[in-house]
Amino acid sequence: MLPYFILTPNNYVNSTSCKKLKRLQFNINLINRIKNEVNPNKKFFSIDTESFIQEILTEFGWSVFNNNGTVIKEQHFIIDETYDLRNNDYIPENKKKYLFGNSERKPFHEIIKILQNEIDNVDFIIGQGIHNDIKYLHDSGIDFTNFTFIDGDSFDPNGKAIIEISDLFSAYSLSSPKSLEYGLNYFKIKYKNLHNAGNDAHYTMIYFLNIINNYDFDSPRYQRLLELNVPSHVSPCK
Repeated sequence: MLPYFILTPNNYVNSTSCKKLKRLQFNINLINRIKNEVNPNKKFFSIDTESFIQEILTEFGWSVFNNNGTVIKEQHFIIDETYDLRNNDYIPENKKKYLFGNSERKPFHEIIKILQNEIDNVDFIIGQGIHNDIKYLHDSGIDFTNFTFIDGDSFDPNGKAIIEISDLFSAYSLSSPKSLEYGLNYFKIKYKNLHNAGNDAHYTMIYFLNIINNYDFDSPRYQRLLELNVPSHVSPCK
């Protein structure tokens, strides 16, 4: 039986459900490969940005770590040029509530320079809604030339990749992608002051490590899905 979130309303297997099954199978394998094939010395980089009304960047936060749980560095930057913008009417205003070190207030161009240096020295970038963050960062001048989005295609444990954590959670829980807060509650991870870019990056790191460390690839719930064949009559999925 297929998980409910990849079925069509009438349970008919069409090109959409077929592609969802293939993506799910890929991500089930992806978690296992990250857990077992990535060298412990490889650097993971969880990142988050905050913005004013989803348009103007106000904060950057990131955590650098290994997949064995070793934390290398955590940083939170508040952009000087947009410091006075407040999000209270839309989401909590928590830019001054960083929990894992000291926030730094710097001009935008200085933060971008620091961030580019960090990205040049890591192997895997992860995030919740990472496509949006990467778009913001690319538009801000950050170069991701050496990185490849992992969107259901091949994965090279020795390469450089960008990974959407909600895809990993979907494969882990066999449910539709969920928010960061949902994932933290799922694993009973204590948290506070979300919507601070540094805090969100830290909690994304903890969330990711919980997915990896609690994953049992040999569980029948995963193996049963991996054994399903994509229907050959659905041409877009051949």
